[in-house]
Amino acid sequence: MLLDRTFVYKSRLLAMNSHNLSRFPSNNISLFHWTGFIRFKMPPARRDPRYSVQDVIDMVQTGESEVEMELNDTDESDEDSDEDVCQQVDKETQPPMDCPADNYVDIEPKTNKHTMPRDRYCWLKKDFISPNTDFSGVDITGDDISLHTPLEYFRKFVSEDMVEALTQNTNEYSFQAHGTSVNTTAKEIEKMLGMYLKMGLVQMAGTRMYWETETRYSPVADVMPRNRFQSLLTSLHFVNNMTVSETEKKDKLWKLRPWLDSFREKCLQVVPEEHNSVDEMMIPFKGKFSSIKPNPWGFKVWVRTGISGMMCDFDVYQGSVNGIRAKSELGLSGEVVMKLASTLPEGQNYKMYVDNYFTCVPLLVKLLDRGIHYVGTARQVRLPNCNLEDEKSLKRKGRGSYDVRVEGNHNICAVKWYDNRAITLVSSFAGPEPVQKIQRWDKANRTYIEVERPYIVGAYNKYMGGVDLLASFTAKYKFPIKSRRWYMYIFWHTIILAVVNAWLLYKRDCKALKVSSKETMNRRQFQAQLASSLILVNATLQTPKRGWPSSGKGSPETQTVTSGSPLNAQKKRPSKRCAHLPLDVRKDLVAHFPRKTGRGRCRHCNKGYTNTQCRKCDVRLCFSEDRDCFWDFHQSESQS
Repeated sequence: MLLDRTFVYKSRLLAMNSHNLSRFPSNNISLFHWTGFIRFKMPPARRDPRYSVQDVIDMVQTGESEVEMELNDTDESDEDSDEDVCQQVDKETQPPMDCPADNYVDIEPKTNKHTMPRDRYCWLKKDFISPNTDFSGVDITGDDISLHTPLEYFRKFVSEDMVEALTQNTNEYSFQAHGTSVNTTAKEIEKMLGMYLKMGLVQMAGTRMYWETETRYSPVADVMPRNRFQSLLTSLHFVNNMTVSETEKKDKLWKLRPWLDSFREKCLQVVPEEHNSVDEMMIPFKGKFSSIKPNPWGFKVWVRTGISGMMCDFDVYQGSVNGIRAKSELGLSGEVVMKLASTLPEGQNYKMYVDNYFTCVPLLVKLLDRGIHYVGTARQVRLPNCNLEDEKSLKRKGRGSYDVRVEGNHNICAVKWYDNRAITLVSSFAGPEPVQKIQRWDKANRTYIEVERPYIVGAYNKYMGGVDLLASFTAKYKFPIKSRRWYMYIFWHTIILAVVNAWLLYKRDCKALKVSSKETMNRRQFQAQLASSLILVNATLQTPKRGWPSSGKGSPETQTVTSGSPLNAQKKRPSKRCAHLPLDVRKDLVAHFPRKTGRGRCRHCNKGYTNTQCRKCDVRLCFSEDRDCFWDFHQSESQS
């Protein structure tokens, strides 16, 4: 191997490393291997005296380090050449050993530059002047308010069009997957949703238990056979797989996207409250086969709610796209807040409350440009140039001490308050004044003491818990249906979210109409009436079929037990469907047929006695020439 004289090297460096050269075979060693940190420059070759590797090794080992080689004329100075030769080659930028030197490309290492210059914000120790934040948005109470039935509130979030689309896609998917269609209808899908809500009220270990003999639950089992219910569960689908493009499939939620978009559109139609909070909510799921599961405990959903817990906007977190995250000045957390706040009206002084995961100063500035104010806890590293007192100095001053800084360019207030530990908050409208006196427990003296609390802390504590409140509502009366399709867990969670939103909207209207708390339905009563309406409204009566045909007459509920049975041979009383039948069922004018039964008091007039009963409503009603309570009951608006 010949060494061209165009290589630039330092003979003194070779002399210092001469003790390492004897370790390598002299015939196969290249200068790139044994110099280690020498860089080469490859100007155009010249055919003047050439040296072999062995010649160079001999000259170095014999001490002939004064050998000089002519350098080609270049534009660079000798000083620059010395720097290039003496510079150590980085391991990450060093080319492979089998790569020729003329293919070597010097790549500059990437430097992590701050996207947020630290000198952009100027924090001063001065009094904070709160701007005018009078709310000018739409009043949530409104003028034209009337109470509706639970089904009508529910359909504001799960409309009939959404159920029709679900029905069509379910039939198409069942035909594509199994060759035969399940031939379901929108009413049958509504019945299945009603059964699911009833399962949440009376929970069992599995869905089959509702039909088993020992654990049979008639309000669920009498609506639909078990095999039919499970067949619908496995066939539920939300999009036509044959018409989805490859671009749409890049969305990890493409199988559920039409349903999510429709549900989000319905949530955005709710009049938002003045105070909103943004936080994450988890959908429980422990399966392993999911493309969007970044958390071991379930799916993460970013949610914006009001102080009441009503969800106004949401976004299911999908993680990075092809391993690439879009970088911005706000970061992932800040972009989440901006996306959820973009659906709020601009310039109407809405207030946003978030925790320290989302807070950064550029986020406050961008929200201020939209006329949205902000309060949130903050991390000290996200407040550049904000030199608040450290925790130790505040601790020496005692509980209730605080320090304030005000950003001069955008009028943003930062407060560090010490209670049991220090906490930092920033806001564009709330400051430390007026300072409030609160009661805190003193462990040392075992008594309550008065502690000063800045106003910004009290505002944050009052309005921040909307998402946590929503999560607590969804955890109640939710039946955990298992499925092999991971996106079905998100679908059933949206059904519960629709029920919670409908109930909170009902409570808002009750409050506006000053309905007493005793007359207001709680969550359990609301869900029970909603489930009954979904099952019975516009539905014809069907005699439940179960097991082998019975030789006796009448329904299984009214059959007497034979004398040889160990059970008490006593006639079972038919169970009432609900104490107050939903108005949707009473007024649908479908399958309300009279039948003869035992004599009892009329449900409508509460005066006369009759033996006529409505088959669907399961109540006794007068039906004679003198009094026709049967018709009046199915037309009146009041609950009997």
